[in-house]
Amino acid sequence: MTIHLPENLERSILAEVHSGHFASVDDAIAEAVRLLLRQGEHNALRPETAGTGEQNAQAHKPIWEEIAEITADVPDEEWNKLPADGAEQHDHYIYGTPKRPPTQ
Repeated sequence: MTIHLPENLERSILAEVHSGHFASVDDAIAEAVRLLLRQGEHNALRPETAGTGEQNAQAHKPIWEEIAEITADVPDEEWNKLPADGAEQHDHYIYGTPKRPPTQ
């Protein structure tokens, strides 16, 4: 099999062989193909990462859209039960520490 690579890739492979990282060009190419195949197997197991960059962009929504979808079914009555100072006094509500004096 003959493979034609761009000059910059060929130089990089030769440099790796000359530096002793690989015994031969064939060994370097074989390792590169193994890595490529492993990456392909990994992506096949995670369908959201497979495909083109455009498909990936569509598969991942911004976090605020994810949060809006998750919380869409929460009734207003439940939101009203949350403390008004929840962000400011989060240590109190999460860890039970004493409330800090309010900031103005």
